[in-house]
Amino acid sequence: MLVGHDPWKPDEAYSFGLVLDQLERGDWVVPMLAGEPFLEKPPLFFIVASGFAQLFGGVLPLHDAARLASGFFLAVGIGVLALTARELNPGRSGWTSVLALLGCLGLYFRAHQLITDLALFAGMSIGMFGLACGRRLSLIGGLALGVGAAIAFLAKGLLGPGILGLAALALPLFPAWRNQIYARTIALAATVALPAIASWTVALYVRSPELFRTWLVANNFGRFFGFVDNNLHQPPFFYAYTILWYAFPALPLAGWALWDAYRHRHGIGSDPALLLPLVQSIATMTVLGLAADARELYLIPALLPLALLAAVGIEHLPSDAATLFDQLGKWVFGIAALALWVGWVALLTGVPHALAQELATYRPGFVARISWPALLAALGATVLWVAITWPRAATARGALIQWTGGAALCGALIGTLWLPYVDAGKSYRGMIMSLLESLPNVNCVASSHLGEGQRALLDYFGRIKTLRQEVVSHPVCDALLVQGSLSDGATASGPDWMLVWEGARPGTHRELYRLYLRRQN
Repeated sequence: MLVGHDPWKPDEAYSFGLVLDQLERGDWVVPMLAGEPFLEKPPLFFIVASGFAQLFGGVLPLHDAARLASGFFLAVGIGVLALTARELNPGRSGWTSVLALLGCLGLYFRAHQLITDLALFAGMSIGMFGLACGRRLSLIGGLALGVGAAIAFLAKGLLGPGILGLAALALPLFPAWRNQIYARTIALAATVALPAIASWTVALYVRSPELFRTWLVANNFGRFFGFVDNNLHQPPFFYAYTILWYAFPALPLAGWALWDAYRHRHGIGSDPALLLPLVQSIATMTVLGLAADARELYLIPALLPLALLAAVGIEHLPSDAATLFDQLGKWVFGIAALALWVGWVALLTGVPHALAQELATYRPGFVARISWPALLAALGATVLWVAITWPRAATARGALIQWTGGAALCGALIGTLWLPYVDAGKSYRGMIMSLLESLPNVNCVASSHLGEGQRALLDYFGRIKTLRQEVVSHPVCDALLVQGSLSDGATASGPDWMLVWEGARPGTHRELYRLYLRRQN
């Protein structure tokens, strides 16, 4: 689903707004969102995405071309993960860890999105490869660790280097990393990473000390320690129960690898293939658990070490467990794929009627149409998965292939048959086009409570940069756009405004937008 749909709220929408700014201004120091500085993250991902937009924007819609950057960073992270597995398990295939990663359910929710977390994912993967090599190859290990830390920082700030640094400091507790080669690795990594990190931070400080403080104090330490409220708080133990499904089946396979090594083999402390991913997992979950704000997509880097452990666990999985895993994948994804096909037929034909009515209520106004390339791709993916699930003797690796193939099948069905339906509810294009029809030529448009993603897409689809009342005191504009809900009515303050339009995305009950024009005296 890298291509074929508009930017989706919330993360893709504001991310594309920053990419759009890169295309318009080319400023690599201060990212701007709809005309305002946006210092939540450093600009690496947005710069790379703007490069893809420039390269492929003549062939694809601009937002689809920019989204190819996500595929690029994902491919880098996956490829380096395979190298890390080979380094830790010499002589064995590194692709078992890749299969375990691609089978993780949480990855399918985020891998196709235009989000900086995928650049962080790539940086963390490269950095972990450096830690794996660093015990015996200081040059390769130091370069990889330094480059990975720099990419992680320039993608999302202090979080990535903090996790890598914590893991790097913990590894010398074990003999495999307690040597001079590893010490040289750390020194070289710092030599590589620090200039890259300083290049942006110093440039930002020189440009504006105030913006630098906003980035460092508010958007790094403030968000981590919780003295800046960004409404991303979650219930206690959020990550503890989210990781159970997000990293399935890598998590239980990783647990089995550790338990099996503890009980029947040489233990955990002397096996680098277990030690590094275990230390990396502990460092990642510790840092995430201490942070005040929490979201499920922050768990993406945690999938990397768990996939490495899962690759070890799958090699020692008992035959009974392999059979159970094989059957679980067959039934779970078989039923899910069948439901997706039945639902699509209901959308297209109205049969079964009850299901068709429910789907129509959820996306009012949507009309399903057959796209033959999408239908052929969906049929091909289904036939291929049925072929690999044909009755055969279950093996642990075969069960993992089947599970990952089933997850890929469902992802393919959603990305082909269901993509227009999903996009109809997530896209703001239709709503903004409707708004523009009611907006006359005005001097400027003010906004109230308008979200970051909505501001970005209003700029993209409508070429309108609003002046926010929260930032500009009493903007003298002839139009006012208010974001609210059905409960609060999205009303304008004061009697000077006349309602001329209201709208929302199809099927949503949480958002309401109203456009007002200033009354003429």
